[in-house]
Amino acid sequence: MAPDPVHRRRARRGRLAALLAGLAFTAMGFAASSAKEEAFLNQLTSMLPGSYDNLAQSRVDGADHPPLRLMIAPVQAPLVGDHVYYVQEMAADDLRRVLSQRLYVINSVPKKQQAILTQLDFKEPVRWRDGHLNPDLFRGMLTEDLRARPGCDLLWERDGKNLKATGGSSCRASARDTGETLQVEMRMQLGPEKLAIFEQHRDANGVLVFGAAADPWFRYIRRADAPW
Repeated sequence: MAPDPVHRRRARRGRLAALLAGLAFTAMGFAASSAKEEAFLNQLTSMLPGSYDNLAQSRVDGADHPPLRLMIAPVQAPLVGDHVYYVQEMAADDLRRVLSQRLYVINSVPKKQQAILTQLDFKEPVRWRDGHLNPDLFRGMLTEDLRARPGCDLLWERDGKNLKATGGSSCRASARDTGETLQVEMRMQLGPEKLAIFEQHRDANGVLVFGAAADPWFRYIRRADAPW
């Protein structure tokens, strides 16, 4: 006997209700996931910027860890990204001696509590020098002003109450004095008041040419003089 019309209507309503319930559950899960992604990105982008130094570490072990100042300043560079930071490393005893400059660009990883930090070099470093003192300098920056670092992205994720970042094995850099291509290993650890950076460079034979062998970590403490 064929099902009566009332039975068919009830069956269709049941299937529709199940479908709507499934969609609602999926939407709730997506909203919760998006909220966690946003919370992670907000934590990283609020904790990372700052003025740092490693003076406490350097006093104990100055040979392998010279005194440094590190500035990580948020800047507005709309054509580069939404979360862009100017990074300048200087000698702590002479801030006129700039050792390195670069940009960090942070983007969240969809559906995960993770973020990718992309490192970019300047084609004309002098043009952007002391950019942490003039964040508006970057508003007109174009991607043509930058040089990519292929393979040198860092993946940020949670580490208990803190955050950590790891890089891949394909990062390469050119030695400042010889131009030799070096393999770079880089990691970071970030807490509310501390930033630790691990960086070692090795030549084609695996010989260490940059970074301390015994303790490669530069341990920075947040200073109170950052205006942002």
